[in-house]
Amino acid sequence: MEKKKIPVILDTDIGGDIDDSWALALLLRCPELDLRLVVTALEGGADPVSRARIVAKQIAESGYDGIAVGAGLPVEEHSCTMCGWADDYDLSSYPAPLHKDGIGAMIDTVMSSDEPVTIICIGPLTNIAEALRREPRIADKARILAVMGSIYNGHSLDIIAKASDYNVRADIPAARAVFAAPWDITIAPLDITAHLVIGDDNYWHILSKRDTDPVCKTVLSAFDCWMVEHNCTYYKTHTTSLYDTSAVYMAVTGDLNVIMEDHLLSIDDGGYTNDDHEGRPVHCAVYWKYKDMFYKFVTDRLCNN
Repeated sequence: MEKKKIPVILDTDIGGDIDDSWALALLLRCPELDLRLVVTALEGGADPVSRARIVAKQIAESGYDGIAVGAGLPVEEHSCTMCGWADDYDLSSYPAPLHKDGIGAMIDTVMSSDEPVTIICIGPLTNIAEALRREPRIADKARILAVMGSIYNGHSLDIIAKASDYNVRADIPAARAVFAAPWDITIAPLDITAHLVIGDDNYWHILSKRDTDPVCKTVLSAFDCWMVEHNCTYYKTHTTSLYDTSAVYMAVTGDLNVIMEDHLLSIDDGGYTNDDHEGRPVHCAVYWKYKDMFYKFVTDRLCNN
């Protein structure tokens, strides 16, 4: 009997760092997941669909259709270094629903689903908090799988010390609102996400598919643009840190390749996720079992092996 696909919404601040683009590429290559909607976080005021245009271009040029895209809440200040990559894309040509009110589309997607929806959050939780404010019942019909927080360690390889994670720190009230709701929450914190770099043979295999595989071609084109914007040249040997791909991987594999711990967490004013006996229960991925297994999974899926 064929296993049911997991209904998924992706909430992403694509356009800032490049790991969101890699995560979207990986998600497109995961048939176990039924991607019903992509909503963009931290849209810009001047162009309220700038990040949505990036998503639409990547999906369409990767050869996929039927995936709805929605624009999330605008913010006055945002860093969207990738917006120029999608300036040439005509949104009117996108072959699927495009929602200016991505929050409403998120609510409708969750509430109309016969199965619980997994919301994969790879940016600040601004959109999720607003969806909760409008319709608190979504917490009964969805679960959160978020790249956020720090349990034991942050960005350092040399010193074991937790850190204030951007996805929390960028909108602390939103993160607290999401933590206050009664849904099941699993996080991929900096402990497992901060040093996920694909290089060596795996990376060369991805590069070798550039001219023949539309998913690889499109994400590498976006990577080229990001590298120019950031004056980097190491794209010839390895990726940047692919934080957000961890959540897509966990959506498919669960806790197969990570060590999970349940913590009672609260969020302080500095954006730290702290153990607190009065905090809320959160499932936390704190260590990799076999990181090479993760790299092989990502490479094989991106290359359609």
